[in-house]
Amino acid sequence: MLLLDCAGQIEPGGGPVDTVPPQVLRTDPDSAATRVTAPSVELEFSKYVDRLSVQQSIFVSPYPGQLEYDWSGKSVRITFSDSLRKNTTYVVNVGTDVKDLHAGNRMAHGFTLAFSTGDSIDKGSISGRVIDDRAEGVMLFAYRLDGMNPDTLDPTHTKPDYIQQTGKDGTFELSHLSFGTYRVLAVRDEYRNLVYDRQVDEFGVWRTDLTLSGLHPSTTDLRYRLTKEDTTRPFLTSARNVGRRTILVHVSEPADTASFSEVRFRLVDTLTRKPVSLDSWYIDADQSANIGITTSAPIDSGRAYRLFAVGLRDLAQNLIDSARGSVDFVGTAEPDTVHPMLRVSIADSARTIPVDSAIVLNFSKRPEVSPLASAVQFFDSSDARVPFKLIWRGGLSLALLPSHDLSPAAWYSLSVVLDSVRDLAGNGYKDSTLVRRFRTNDYRSTGSLEGIVKSDTTVRSPIYVTASTIEVTPELRRTVRVNRPGPFSMDRLPEGRWTVSGFVDVKGTAAYDYGQPFPFKPAAPFGVSPDTVKVRARWGVQGVMLDLR
Repeated sequence: MLLLDCAGQIEPGGGPVDTVPPQVLRTDPDSAATRVTAPSVELEFSKYVDRLSVQQSIFVSPYPGQLEYDWSGKSVRITFSDSLRKNTTYVVNVGTDVKDLHAGNRMAHGFTLAFSTGDSIDKGSISGRVIDDRAEGVMLFAYRLDGMNPDTLDPTHTKPDYIQQTGKDGTFELSHLSFGTYRVLAVRDEYRNLVYDRQVDEFGVWRTDLTLSGLHPSTTDLRYRLTKEDTTRPFLTSARNVGRRTILVHVSEPADTASFSEVRFRLVDTLTRKPVSLDSWYIDADQSANIGITTSAPIDSGRAYRLFAVGLRDLAQNLIDSARGSVDFVGTAEPDTVHPMLRVSIADSARTIPVDSAIVLNFSKRPEVSPLASAVQFFDSSDARVPFKLIWRGGLSLALLPSHDLSPAAWYSLSVVLDSVRDLAGNGYKDSTLVRRFRTNDYRSTGSLEGIVKSDTTVRSPIYVTASTIEVTPELRRTVRVNRPGPFSMDRLPEGRWTVSGFVDVKGTAAYDYGQPFPFKPAAPFGVSPDTVKVRARWGVQGVMLDLR
């Protein structure tokens, strides 16, 4: 028995997998203790924990100087290098990055220990949620704005006054805050340096600063969506002549398609300085960092040319770098012998196509436009022609839009005579026809949902409401626009579970505005329905609430 008692103790093998997260069982001083004088705290965990993960997850506000850690089993004594301030509430936050030693389970929620050197504890609090696919472990930085110009707060240099970390579900609570005005940012702090690093850290901002007082000691239901700031200007990286009338240009990052109509290109012969006339330019539908340019006449082989771009913007609306807005290349005499490839957005024999769906033809190269109108034919199951119109999207994508909604649960066929699909050099197919047969959705297998958009402020911009599937790959999305808070509805939704979200289009771009940390710009109001919606065939779901507070 003595030998057994003295032997090394380890957990027995086998058994169920350990999925229990560690938690803090005991603290010294106790939570909400007052008149504390000792410049240290002790934490006891429920399990043996990875010591480095603890040391990387401890945040103390206000800053108490360097921290020293003294471990004893499951407990750690944390000593501050600075003496404690008088009549001050200290908050020790333990983040969710703490993990146990054996299974690597992380804490499910952050832990907060608050104590005071005076007679009372600060009672302010701010809580909310980060809504993201990776919402766990995001840092919340709270900055006290009293006594300073809020426009000068730069989170890339200034460390926060209070810190907390989101739990597994993205929720957080900053507690025991002193009364005053705060700016709260959500930051995925990649370097764990407690500052916001542009183009490295994802960020989220709230739509206003917050004031806590005796009458209003708490603020709840803050919501954050994360994005990464892009401040780098795009530039031209290369250009090459493929065939004597086509130039392929590569940009350092994807170009913005919405503003592409404002872009202008200019081509000159570097020896004679004479301009070369350009016919058109377009964005590759699959790779928006690639741009195709066609010239009005063939360019000369062996001659050097310089291409200039003006007005080009990236997806973050950064304007092209004027210092690197040109690129040189040499004309080629080699003929272009590659014919354009064609892909259709609908698979052959597909059976769940929406009756109001557009069919998109994607080309690998710029085709001759005029022959395509007669090359595309559209028939119903009785071989009757279906009227439609063709619209170019981005230069390499041709959208086929039926003149009216198709019939439900009906078969259709689309054919493209490939002999007419030729590029500007005349390359094309021979004696071939592409055919796609498909069946539209049966209304009897779809449902609908209705709901109400609520807002606690006056909304003068359009609101976009989106329903997204959560059990279907690829994800299905349906979006409707409403002009003001109030009712909305969606029909013809396939059976399954859906989530509903929405945002106020403050910029008029039909895209969400994430705001900016510095100079500070508020984010647009948005909301997510707290519950998923089960859509059943031939049934309408009502009462969906979307709160844009």
